[in-house]
Amino acid sequence: MRLRDRLALAAATLVAVVVGAAPAVGQSISDGEPVHVAGPAATVLSISHRGQGRVVEAFGDVRHARRIAVIVPGVGWSGILVSDERGAGRRHPAVQARSLLAEMQRQSPHTPVAVVVWLDYDAPAGIDADAARSERAVAGAARLATFVDGLPHTARVSLVCHSYGSVVCGHAASHVDAASLVVVGSPGMDVWSRAELHTSAEVWAGMAAEDPIRVVPHTRVNGFGHAADPTDPAFGAKALPVGRAVGHNGYLVAGTESLRAIAQIALGHGAQVAAPTK
Repeated sequence: MRLRDRLALAAATLVAVVVGAAPAVGQSISDGEPVHVAGPAATVLSISHRGQGRVVEAFGDVRHARRIAVIVPGVGWSGILVSDERGAGRRHPAVQARSLLAEMQRQSPHTPVAVVVWLDYDAPAGIDADAARSERAVAGAARLATFVDGLPHTARVSLVCHSYGSVVCGHAASHVDAASLVVVGSPGMDVWSRAELHTSAEVWAGMAAEDPIRVVPHTRVNGFGHAADPTDPAFGAKALPVGRAVGHNGYLVAGTESLRAIAQIALGHGAQVAAPTK
């Protein structure tokens, strides 16, 4: 078989595996149980009807915050869905943002903090061929870098990148002025090592034991796949403790080691993050 044919076959196989995993992943990413987390109402920083609809929302006072965490969601989200909090479950970015904000405030009550949900890109609709490719991430990366550059320069900014959002962050990493970059439930960042991100930011990565994204092949063939697993020690990222996080959407749930660690990192206290337990 010619090399070109072998590559085409490998690409087709990768798509089949990713799409075949969709039912299991879908069970995790739906997470429809309503969750109420106390906190401020969302302040819309920008909204657009382009593409699938895009929105950027802030929780807390971004203008005066000294620590800002920017959550970059993954597949299945659109501007309309992010703006609609009716029956929101733990997967909803607004629920995750308020949970992170509350934990940051608990840990450092006298520090002005804010959390932003950034969805100024067209996320893949689900675990499909779009999710296995990088075009949507590449298109959004420049806007993410521009947004972060527009935040107050007196603030320490951290990116919290979930699922396909970590692909966006991977492409933005060398252009964004962030102190730390946290990826959870990542299919890959389109690089084979942390060094290839060309960033001075601290890079952290975590994956829950029951996160079905584990079944996604960490490869890259004919534009399909997102390269190395960021949680592989050989990648070079710092290990994020995930402990009691459950499934694909449990990383920012109150009481989890992952939420506590992400808040510590966003506050600039990464040195205090406990090593993951085996």
